[in-house]
Amino acid sequence: MHVANGIPAKHIELALVVHGKAGLDLLSNKTYIKMADRDNPNGDLLEQLMANQVQVYMCGQSAAYMEIANRDLYKGVQMSLSAMTAHALLHQQGYSLNPF
Repeated sequence: MHVANGIPAKHIELALVVHGKAGLDLLSNKTYIKMADRDNPNGDLLEQLMANQVQVYMCGQSAAYMEIANRDLYKGVQMSLSAMTAHALLHQQGYSLNPF
């Protein structure tokens, strides 16, 4: 949307912070298959997001609750101490929160 309206992609920096049960969407295909007996349907989306320089973070507190380890995450997804910590650190780097 922004690129289509004249903002160069190099000026767009996005981060996605995921917590709660949505963290299951960030599982590697191998781990997802063990859980759901099918491929992770979010793999293509994650690939496209990260190919476009979107940083993807998993809430470490949600991960701990759901027993998700770093090795279980899709390649490129980063584990944060918590979603709150990720938001605070991203804010310090100039990111704003879009909570829709």
